Amino acid sequence: MFFRNAALAAGLFVLAVVFTASTAGAARDRTPPTTPTNLRITATGPTSISLAWDASTDNSRNFWYIVQGCGGSIRVNPPQTTFTNTRLWPNRTYSCSVSALDAAGNRSGNSNTVSYTTPSDTTPPAPPPTITATSVRPTRISVSWTESIDNVSQVWYSLFVNGSVHLADQIGYRESTVLNLTPSTTYVFRVTARDAFGNVAESNVLSLTTPLATDTVPPTAPANLSLSSESAPPEAWLDWDQSTDDTDPQSEILYDVYLNGVRNDDGVIGYGSTITYCREPGPTTIVIKAVDTSGNVSAPSNEIIFNC
Repeated sequence: MFFRNAALAAGLFVLAVVFTASTAGAARDRTPPTTPTNLRITATGPTSISLAWDASTDNSRNFWYIVQGCGGSIRVNPPQTTFTNTRLWPNRTYSCSVSALDAAGNRSGNSNTVSYTTPSDTTPPAPPPTITATSVRPTRISVSWTESIDNVSQVWYSLFVNGSVHLADQIGYRESTVLNLTPSTTYVFRVTARDAFGNVAESNVLSLTTPLATDTVPPTAPANLSLSSESAPPEAWLDWDQSTDDTDPQSEILYDVYLNGVRNDDGVIGYGSTITYCREPGPTTIVIKAVDTSGNVSAPSNEIIFNC
């Protein structure tokens, strides 16, 4: 009798669980919030829009608004019924609407749609960059320039030397060393700051003359040139023992990389390592030469072979 009663009780418990689950399923919230209405634009600017709408209601009281088409899909929590985006893109049409979504996943219809076209951006970055010299040597000149900030986008800097582009569209960098110049020669420098819409701010024009080279003694040759373990075509990771010079500190010695006898790039200043890139496939002979600020070139380092 005991086992029979226990079995009956267990069956009733299972039925209770099933009934409870069925009742819970039947009670699931399937009613969406009411649709937001009367969406309207309350303010605009060159890169901004402000919206307002009449509130929704929901039986659960746990819902939020979704603003779409105004620079993404953005959540707005009641009781707030306004939204402002100050980061719109110039010369673009935005079609905005609002819906309401409750915690059960029920979504209302979309409100009416309002549209706004932002004006074109014609404002260059400001203030214009100011370029100054940081070092003037017989065969190299170092310059830096002040920061420009744009009202909408990033800023790209370009450095011009004697009217030709030396650095093009650099982001973040505001300094450069121009190498392989001629002693006793005048060079003209200028920087531009450009935004994403082609608006350009120009710096002052800086005229600099390299001094006469009086040093005629080259640095010692770099030693123990080797490939580091990170090397893999097309990258050759190079290490060497730095040179010394009779007048320049090691921090100002330039190292040029030669691939099969051809200088590969502008080199690196003040370091005993760099990464260089293959010009063509196949075995490549690599050597390093040191150059001081007067343009005196050392003997080559030892040779290494890298299979590009």
